[in-house]
Amino acid sequence: MSHIEKKEFEIYRITPPPPQRDLQEYIRLYVQSGDDKYFYWFLHYYEPTLNEKAKSFRNKYSMEEHFADIKQSLVTGLCKALMKYDITIAPFLPYAQRYMEREVHNYIRTMRTGYSVQSEFEYARLRKVMDIFNHSGGEFTEETISQVATQIGESYEKTKSIIEGGILTENYVDIQSNDEDDTGTTDFLLPDSSLNPENIYFKQELYDKLNEAYDSLEYTEKIMLAQHLGFCPECFSTRYADKTDLDENDKPKEKPIKPLPYTDIATDHGFSDADTAKRVCGNAIIKLRKKI
Repeated sequence: MSHIEKKEFEIYRITPPPPQRDLQEYIRLYVQSGDDKYFYWFLHYYEPTLNEKAKSFRNKYSMEEHFADIKQSLVTGLCKALMKYDITIAPFLPYAQRYMEREVHNYIRTMRTGYSVQSEFEYARLRKVMDIFNHSGGEFTEETISQVATQIGESYEKTKSIIEGGILTENYVDIQSNDEDDTGTTDFLLPDSSLNPENIYFKQELYDKLNEAYDSLEYTEKIMLAQHLGFCPECFSTRYADKTDLDENDKPKEKPIKPLPYTDIATDHGFSDADTAKRVCGNAIIKLRKKI
């Protein structure tokens, strides 16, 4: 991977630093006052997380020269989320996650080296074609191409061209080299199954539906369900950094978030017994299923 310049990590740094508060508090102040400075203050303190997210996308999709643009796409997602955000419904960051992911994938769709799809319609068609192709055996033969062409109502040659592009997308990975920002190195080409358009499509659809359903829950239901299933209600991660247990590089080890028993959840929320906590979590899951 190419080197990331220091200035790209500090796009939103403010000197001297603004007053440090909870990130949600900056959003509350922005919503109530309309003063842009509070959103800038939010970005100042949220930037380390933005950097990690941008690096993760950069590495996953082998776009070593695109760190700053991916980071800007994440911020675009934050801005779009803020335009529709209702502070009385949910904390901002869990709400904004799907907006950020959507903007990054839209950027990747149009700019990724190797194969670019120039419109959302074409990208959706590509995903549909590759879904049918893979379920038809995934063999690049005249028979399979003809079957796909019949199902999508396109000519044989057009369908063949779309499938060729999809196969290229599935298998193209840039040659990588190690730098100070990344651990590990790859000096040969590998098939990148994570770029399978079918997988990207269905995962994104699932995440969007899950996020929308989770956002619809009441605040207490969200927290209790997160405790029961073992994930962070803010970022949805299933792991946390244990600052009391450091690795050989003096960095906190990542550990799984352990699901809490109903008795502990009930105690945390002031309920008299575990059955109440179990009932709240059960009702939350029912709501999620209905929404999905």
